[in-house]
Amino acid sequence: MNTIETIDKLSKKHTDIIEQIVNLWHQEVLFSWRWWFGVIISILAWLFWIKYHNKKSRYRLLTAGFFVIAISLILDSIGVQIGLWSYRYEVIPFIPAYLPYDLALMPVVIMSLIQFKPNYSLIKKAIAFGFLTALIGEPLIVFTDIYNPIKWRYFYSVPIYIMIYLIAHWLTTRTSFEEIKKPKESK
Repeated sequence: MNTIETIDKLSKKHTDIIEQIVNLWHQEVLFSWRWWFGVIISILAWLFWIKYHNKKSRYRLLTAGFFVIAISLILDSIGVQIGLWSYRYEVIPFIPAYLPYDLALMPVVIMSLIQFKPNYSLIKKAIAFGFLTALIGEPLIVFTDIYNPIKWRYFYSVPIYIMIYLIAHWLTTRTSFEEIKKPKESK
């Protein structure tokens, strides 16, 4: 069997497995209390941010937030796909990541930490975020049976969370963005 045939065969198996997962999700997960938990924490996180964010810093904070969303989705999807962890009660079954965490909790918490107490030590905030998220947040989501760390230990996440926070904060401290110039009109 050549490479193309092997890839096509594995792709078909993957599609069949995804179909089984979606069917199970539809029958057992959708509208369960864990599903509602994910939906509600997503909505509440963004409502909190909308109410309490500094309107003058909105775009700087959203720059950090979108970075956090992108990197969280990428790392979470990679972790699921290589078998480091899994999720049992996804809000949406088609994306191999826990969306309430990646699209709401992570960005909102980081944007809030950046905004509140801006003169407090960046390093202390990053370290506190890393340890609290990895050693309290992750075990809580394991307790709910939503997250299953298969080949992952909580403390592995600490430096990753610290780096995500530091990069997000750095993005908000840029003094300027390049001005977008209008193209010259031809006569």
